[in-house]
Amino acid sequence: MAVLEAAVAEPARAVELGTLLVVAAYAFTGLVSPLLGPRLARLSLYASTGVALAAAAYATLRIAPLGGYVVGFDGAVVVDTFAVYMLSTAVIVFALAAVAARGVVDRWEAGEAFYAVAGLMALGIIMLGLSRVLYLVYIAWILAAVSSYVLIALYRDDWSAEAAMKYAVTGAVATIVLLLGVILYYTVAGSLAISDRLLVRDPLLVTPVVTLLAVAVGFKMGVVPFHGWLVDVYGNARPLVVAIASAAAKVLAALLIVRLIAPFAAATPEIVLWVASVLAVITMTYGNVGALLTVRDSPQKMLAYSSVAQAGYILAAVAALAKLPGVDNQAAIAGIAIHTSAYVLSKLAAFLALDAGCRYPGCSWEQLRGLAWSRPYAAAALTVAAANLAGAPLTLGFWGKLYIVLAAVSASKLLAAAAVANIAVSAFYYGYLIYQLFLPRRGGGEWQVSTRELAAAAAALLTIVLALAPQQGYGLAVYAYTPAAPP
Repeated sequence: MAVLEAAVAEPARAVELGTLLVVAAYAFTGLVSPLLGPRLARLSLYASTGVALAAAAYATLRIAPLGGYVVGFDGAVVVDTFAVYMLSTAVIVFALAAVAARGVVDRWEAGEAFYAVAGLMALGIIMLGLSRVLYLVYIAWILAAVSSYVLIALYRDDWSAEAAMKYAVTGAVATIVLLLGVILYYTVAGSLAISDRLLVRDPLLVTPVVTLLAVAVGFKMGVVPFHGWLVDVYGNARPLVVAIASAAAKVLAALLIVRLIAPFAAATPEIVLWVASVLAVITMTYGNVGALLTVRDSPQKMLAYSSVAQAGYILAAVAALAKLPGVDNQAAIAGIAIHTSAYVLSKLAAFLALDAGCRYPGCSWEQLRGLAWSRPYAAAALTVAAANLAGAPLTLGFWGKLYIVLAAVSASKLLAAAAVANIAVSAFYYGYLIYQLFLPRRGGGEWQVSTRELAAAAAALLTIVLALAPQQGYGLAVYAYTPAAPP
């Protein structure tokens, strides 16, 4: 017994040290590096990414033999392979965004603040992903949320100010709702530790907890009817900052789902199944209809509405987290992880390409038409991103949607049918986007390449590389998944 305890304690201490190093690195980027200027702030963000990825690789190797997770800091933090997978994707997104910002953000009046805010947002997401107690979840949420509002406003024009204000107001509502949900969570659980061991299982008390948590998550990732801010922010703000904000919001929501809602999938599975199913069908349908109605107006608004639809697919997987006989929970958790990774990389690539290929504000189809002949890297990134978002075969998005549909079939055939129908509808407007890129371009023009296009192409390429080994992503996502809290 003593030997076993020592074997477990050693990885725990190593993971604790790695966590401290990552936190210190991003805290330095967010709090100290702005004083050193944009260039050093950007280099600090690169260095923090390197530290985080090294810690993620080390943690995965150490915790895999221990059931896929290890608890540290007296139970306040849990590092599992699901969190490592999601957080690795997030920090890569922030690093690629920093590459894209080079030469653009540095000329802004508050250029160094861009990298600092990105570092603080990454820190908030990392802490939420590792939290095992309610107060850490709430603190991490506030840090990541406030950073995202500031990020949207950094460009300092009227469009960005309006978008940031709407984002902040709705975000404040979501934060209040989350606080109420956390308070009720403590009431029914009787402890600050996140667990499925509930003291109270009365549906009259548990249903409000699940509902409030779902509403908070819904605000963050644009679930109908809490999506009002998303189209205005994603459709009007500078695409460069939207690329980061859209990715961060989905990762934050996915982590919150697994940390706070998944425990109820074991304790009260019927409530989670029906609440998530209804919201999923409404959200994916509304998002796709909105994208179809705006498909000829603005490519940026079309992508904004598509983000709403993508949130609906994630909710379909949340419904299948319900611990009921015959429901494939592992496919559901894998679908959430892989689909979210495909989404954040694709949206990063798409919005960075829009920033390079469109004049801001007012991105139009006229500006994107024939983009392949003047900005081939941007066009290639947009093509791959659209294919991923549509769930085209051999893309990472295909595997994410496949696991979501498989999980949905096991939970509700009607839910699965709605998901498949919506995925098929979305293929039209994503195909229209690709079609516009390869039309003849009026006036010709020389090839141009910017850091934004290179970063977009790298993000798009990463989705293809990850799609070559989907079983590895599946294994990391499901390896540590258990609704019950670690002992």
